[in-house]
Amino acid sequence: MKKLHVCLIALLSMIACNQKPSMENADKKDSDAKAKYEKNLATVKASVVAFENKQADAFAATLADSAVWVPAVYGTVPGKKADYCNDSKWYWDNFDSIQLINAAYLPGLDSLTHEFDGSVRYYGTWISKHKSGVKTSLNYYATFDFNKDNKIVYAAEFYDAGGLMNAIKAK
Repeated sequence: MKKLHVCLIALLSMIACNQKPSMENADKKDSDAKAKYEKNLATVKASVVAFENKQADAFAATLADSAVWVPAVYGTVPGKKADYCNDSKWYWDNFDSIQLINAAYLPGLDSLTHEFDGSVRYYGTWISKHKSGVKTSLNYYATFDFNKDNKIVYAAEFYDAGGLMNAIKAK
């Protein structure tokens, strides 16, 4: 009988020690992650509006000075804030009627914990008109990480850069 009591006490102790966090803690954590995402989403949307309107200063203001940019062009190495801004300026100088359509903004996940981490990613189609008159439609995906000030510190873009260049080159 003593063995049964000892086993029962040991079992109850193990169960008590393995209790999952309370729903209150989980709800608070989810709420904090959602608030962080919403602030960072506002930054991305401001960046999109600035890009569509060719507003260099407003675009640059969404980026941290230490930002790292990973362009979609084959063979390029990650760049800095200035590289991202210069590439954007090239686009603004060569294209008009720039617009993001069918955008789907999504929260990012921490790769280890699979919990929301405040990062933002989006899919969409960038349409525009090249100075040659060629209308373009570019399927696009990007992911963004942020600092505590809700500035972009990491931006990685994915699209068919070679296809875009082929579409606008002189025939």
